[in-house]
Amino acid sequence: MTDKRAPDQDALIDRILHLWRADADTLPSEPRLAELTGASRNSVREALIRLEERGYVHRTQGARTSLNRRLPGVGRRIDEQFDHSLSIRAAGYEPTLEVVAADRMTLVSDGDRYDDLPDGTEVLRTRKMWRVDGVPYALAEDLVPLTRPAELDPRRPVFDLAEAANGIRVAWETMWIDATSLDEVRAGILDAEPGSPVIEMTYCGYGADDAIGYWSREVQLPAPPGLRNALIRRVRS
Repeated sequence: MTDKRAPDQDALIDRILHLWRADADTLPSEPRLAELTGASRNSVREALIRLEERGYVHRTQGARTSLNRRLPGVGRRIDEQFDHSLSIRAAGYEPTLEVVAADRMTLVSDGDRYDDLPDGTEVLRTRKMWRVDGVPYALAEDLVPLTRPAELDPRRPVFDLAEAANGIRVAWETMWIDATSLDEVRAGILDAEPGSPVIEMTYCGYGADDAIGYWSREVQLPAPPGLRNALIRRVRS
């Protein structure tokens, strides 16, 4: 029998997080959370499981649910989908997004390729730069395969562009992290010295059927406080 009181899980998770932030010392019991959110206990239990997977809480059978109190200060989580502008604003800074370039192109063999898309694939290639309080911070290049006609706003997050351009709702994202140095092109955009050491992150977003929604490559300059990249993983259940 369908639980007609069961809300959307993401909305329920947001409600539970709101309750946590309103009273950071405790998290109400499952029955109390069900009462406060209007959801069933099964829905609340599922939401808590998802919150544990994301590193918000730690649950032990027969014991009280523990909150991850370090979470608010960890910075930007690279294990979660994010938008730079939201992360920058959440850290207390003013974000600025600049679309440096946006063009349609056909991929050809090139030594600088970081994707595994077939040669001849038509893509939307964008280069976007984010500033923090007016200072260059991050530069991303996205390759989004084009398989359907659509009006595409390059300012939109790459997840949204993929769904509009090729119909793929990204289910997973794989990321590789490398230490590298800025080439002259990227250094010029970021007002940095060529050869400056940077962290480069390469992403591949793909759907449940393994179809590729996008490839992305990003470099970041040293971040101000609150914008450090962080990863949270569960060590023991």
